Amino acid sequence: MNPLITPQAAEEISLSNTPELGEESIPLEQARGRILATPLLADRPLPPYDRVMMDGICCREGDLEKYPTLAIAGDHPAGGTAPHTTPPGHCWEVMTGACLPPDCDTVIPYEQVTRQDQHFSIEAGAATRGRFIHRRGSDYGTGEVLVPADLVIDSRIAAVAATVGATALRVLRRPRVSLFTTGDEVVDPALNPTDHEVRQSNAAALHAALSAAGAELVYYQHLPDDPEATLTAAEKHRNCDLLIFCGGISKGKYDFVRPAMEQLFGAPAFHGIAQRPGKPLAFWGGTPSIFALPGNPMSVQITFHRYVLPFLKAAQKQRHSSQIVSLSSKVTFEPGLAYSLPVKTRQAGACMIAEPLPLANSGDFASAIDSDGFIELPAEESSFPEDTLASYWSWL
Repeated sequence: MNPLITPQAAEEISLSNTPELGEESIPLEQARGRILATPLLADRPLPPYDRVMMDGICCREGDLEKYPTLAIAGDHPAGGTAPHTTPPGHCWEVMTGACLPPDCDTVIPYEQVTRQDQHFSIEAGAATRGRFIHRRGSDYGTGEVLVPADLVIDSRIAAVAATVGATALRVLRRPRVSLFTTGDEVVDPALNPTDHEVRQSNAAALHAALSAAGAELVYYQHLPDDPEATLTAAEKHRNCDLLIFCGGISKGKYDFVRPAMEQLFGAPAFHGIAQRPGKPLAFWGGTPSIFALPGNPMSVQITFHRYVLPFLKAAQKQRHSSQIVSLSSKVTFEPGLAYSLPVKTRQAGACMIAEPLPLANSGDFASAIDSDGFIELPAEESSFPEDTLASYWSWL
């Protein structure tokens, strides 16, 4: 490993190397959760006509002064073409969403009128010119931005897209990721391991996490502890945006990831972070970028959420940052390395409280099931009393 750097420095280095993903066009009905690449513009004034906002009647304000009651000229529902003329002393029964007849300027709700056969009488003071009329173009003019780029497409954005006729959307291409787990001691979860073997868990965890992060997992392979297999796998999939390795990155005799990556891509941007767990993490910037995670399951979880997830979000022009929580009880640990600790959270007024759930070691991931995420405590101190504020990251 190289000289250790701080978690903050590692984050800054990796985030400064995010790839440009490019764009693609997809049908609107497939766009939920994708990142909008180009703004949605109004293709016409919104609303596109003077829109009636209440069920009731519409008329000319001047007729209310001349006639004690107004005769009903007819119905004018939403979706109907507006009548060209309104006879003197008449009104139209209108429905919410109808376009206002061009010679009318007043809308009165049914609640403020009384029907008498084919006439309506109006309550005193009920009529106000222009009230309950949503004027054409009062929201947006043609060409104005309705939805800016770089937002996650949700139901609201889908509705706006349909409103302007955007049945296909330009979206950011999802980050293309190839994932490699390593280790001769690791076997498929479907098998019965011997006493010296463990079932593969990192692949399942990262499959789920990558999907939640908006990435496209284009390839997965478990690699033996073999330098040629490691080299060949990376070379074959170097056209991806990101390669992720799990294991094989520490100082052991059978840790072959770094020498293989150095042969293909040169020295890493960093290898070694002053944190526990996850110290052996390594990163290469470029095309592709590479994260080499430690192999212990909790180290994988911590380093993925702390570094890989923000990297993937930044590549998709999204921000993924920590929250601030308050410790529910005192925490102590040996100084020198930042300490990542699973916690269970609860809301207390405006503050989020974090209950520490210490693990036995970086392989003890089952004990973290009750946790909601983890906190990071700085390396400079060894004792953190109750109510200490700490940075918190939630699990995907």
